[in-house]
Amino acid sequence: MIAVEKPGKDLAHAASYCPISLLSVCYKLLEHLALQRISPIVEDILSTVQAGFRKDRSTCDQVAALTSYIESGFQQNLKTAVVFLDLSAAYDTVWHPGLLYKLSKNMPYWFTHLVDLLLRNRRFRVHMGSDVSSWRFQRNGLPQGSVRAPVLFNLYTNDLPVTHNRKFIYADDMNLAAQSQYFSELECSLSAELARMSHTVDSGA
Repeated sequence: MIAVEKPGKDLAHAASYCPISLLSVCYKLLEHLALQRISPIVEDILSTVQAGFRKDRSTCDQVAALTSYIESGFQQNLKTAVVFLDLSAAYDTVWHPGLLYKLSKNMPYWFTHLVDLLLRNRRFRVHMGSDVSSWRFQRNGLPQGSVRAPVLFNLYTNDLPVTHNRKFIYADDMNLAAQSQYFSELECSLSAELARMSHTVDSGA
């Protein structure tokens, strides 16, 4: 895999660059074939609150659901508080052993083994202008530009803890919404939910 980054005026801020992966056509074809085989299984496994990269689901669905939730609370004279979460570098920090363990619990053996083979000993280097870095091994994360990556990420984060408040999820973006007559109750409720979510993510959800 060759990761190509766009050159910028200030090369000191490398963390702000988004890599563009150039993947083999044969590799992408194999991914498409595998996804067609496991799509029905994935749809049965994924939580109903996850709308990211799923057939007939979109961000519009989640926006409409959240809007309806707020309007319903307003009609009941309830206050609504919402916390918006965005996992930082979510796809780049997926832990390979953890991902394979979770796949082994829910997915067919052949698919778990295939993912293991495709992630094992992956190398990349970066082209920036006329400069080329040395080869590095990809220890964590999912390949950028992979059609399989969004599905694997959804499966990886599918075991987030059950919350008392409503969740609206699109890939690595999530909203936690709560309703009450009092702001103090909303603050306590959402703070407790955030603590649970943070603990789960830190421990490798």
